[in-house]
Amino acid sequence: MKIVFYALIIFLPSFLFTAGEYRCGSIECDSFESNVSDKASLQRGLSTYMNYCYGCHSLKYSRYKRVAEDLEIPLELYENNLIYDGSKIGELMEISLTKNDAIEWLGAYPPDLTLEARLRRPDWIYTYLRNYYPDASRPYGVNNRVYQNVNMPHVLEDIQNNLSQVEYDQVIFDLTNFMTYVADPSAEQRKRIGTYVLLFLIIFTAFAYLTYREFKKDLK
Repeated sequence: MKIVFYALIIFLPSFLFTAGEYRCGSIECDSFESNVSDKASLQRGLSTYMNYCYGCHSLKYSRYKRVAEDLEIPLELYENNLIYDGSKIGELMEISLTKNDAIEWLGAYPPDLTLEARLRRPDWIYTYLRNYYPDASRPYGVNNRVYQNVNMPHVLEDIQNNLSQVEYDQVIFDLTNFMTYVADPSAEQRKRIGTYVLLFLIIFTAFAYLTYREFKKDLK
């Protein structure tokens, strides 16, 4: 019974999180299954984020060094190729765009996206990024089926125009996969520890039961 209880504690929150219908705006979410153990995918997603998203959207609850180490990127390589504002490798991933400048230039201050995959779910992000469409009535000439009349431009439009749909979907998958990782960088470690805990409980219960049987024999 104890094993069942501990298993429920570990896995029930995840089940509740995924249970039930979840929609992306007025449309159904596209199918997305993250794989944060795929380092190559995370590295590609990081590169896309830093080159196309990071100018406006900070990751202020993450550190460059932690991301580099988790994604198995040499620190010097990361610092020379993915840090553009002179920040140090140990610093938080803040952007140089100020709130006043953002409001003056963009009309609003772009939100930090560190926890976006936890706030909205990865499949929402994946669907959102795949559903921009031309709309001449909007300031940037695009709209989004998931988030109607959003003020964010389609920053990946050039990539989309130069790739096949399959190749573009892979770019979006990698980017969403990276955002899933950065929202909870310890998730894989927790899962591994949870597996070890369950194995320990199973083995411990077996030994405890065998010990109980031996004591019970002596009591007869």
